[in-house]
Amino acid sequence: MSLCRNGIAMITERTVYSPKPGKLDEVLATRRRASEIRREIGLRPGEISLESDVDGNPARIQWQCAFPDEAAHKADLDARAASPEFEAIRKTMTGLIDNFERQVLRALPMRNSRLSPQLMAGRSIVPEEVRFPSHGRELAGFLFRPPGQGPFPLMVANHGSSIAQGTQDLCRPSVAALLMSWGVASFLPHRRGYGNSPGTPWREDVSAEYGTDAYDDQLAARLDAESDDVVAARAWVAEQPGIDPDHIGVMGSSFGGTNTLFAAAKEPKFRCAVEFAGAAMNWDRTPNLRKVMHEAASRLTQPTFFIQAANDYSTRPTTELAEGLAGGSVPIRSRVYPSHGLSRDEGHFLYRDGTLVWGPDVRDFLEEYL
Repeated sequence: MSLCRNGIAMITERTVYSPKPGKLDEVLATRRRASEIRREIGLRPGEISLESDVDGNPARIQWQCAFPDEAAHKADLDARAASPEFEAIRKTMTGLIDNFERQVLRALPMRNSRLSPQLMAGRSIVPEEVRFPSHGRELAGFLFRPPGQGPFPLMVANHGSSIAQGTQDLCRPSVAALLMSWGVASFLPHRRGYGNSPGTPWREDVSAEYGTDAYDDQLAARLDAESDDVVAARAWVAEQPGIDPDHIGVMGSSFGGTNTLFAAAKEPKFRCAVEFAGAAMNWDRTPNLRKVMHEAASRLTQPTFFIQAANDYSTRPTTELAEGLAGGSVPIRSRVYPSHGLSRDEGHFLYRDGTLVWGPDVRDFLEEYL
């Protein structure tokens, strides 16, 4: 038996049916009825697909279903064997096919990868709310752990400007759930003045009129100070049980993207960084912030991935930061995805709302660098 890194095997059972001549439609209907029976006896229905030959002609029917471990797969097999209805449909299928194959596949992690796949169906996506110290304050944070024992790699996930003090939009579980499905823990710190954390709200520190030099200087100073909280979050979470302290990365969007960049530049212990839309709403009107972000990027020592949607407020943060680092010794990736939604706001929220869009590319990046 081959196990994933944290001791949980992802099992996939695949069955392949070769119909007798002229029986393809009946085999498909019978397989569909078998899946309905599975649902009736409390099992997941699985997925049915049609396999074609080299000329594109329908040839065989396939069914498959994934399980988190050997015990779950055995329980499924036992439930089928105990069902008279399922045994009857098996006998019907036998008369319709020339050949039957059952394959059991066990997922293995990528070479040198810390990620391991997890089935999340039916699992709660609920974090542990904690307090962590940062520069004389006790800040709030939300720690999500995948199923299993660990130790898990972890991403420090940075929120944008919209988590105001007193909000009920606290922990952003959608991105955490995606990371958990990869076997990656996540920690979302509420930086000073946000959410459940004490401190001055950012709009009080950045009180000048938007577009002025004073606004530009105040915003750059505020975001730089906030990134100290991100560095403190990494230090705290690295000491928690079940977390691999040597495999912690950082990610975030908007103000959280800028904080990701600043924190990665300050703390080389971050293994990698994924920066979404940092300063996209401010880039065109804040030359000092642009300068500070370029300076931070020049100090990066870890692989970094810059990401945005084409209909964000400005895609210049991704294109210009990535271009400025091209050809250097640090691995840099960047991608501007096609427009996400109709408005600039919808494009700007790609990180929160577009996990199906960017997930495969970020997983590939974390497979290699986290």
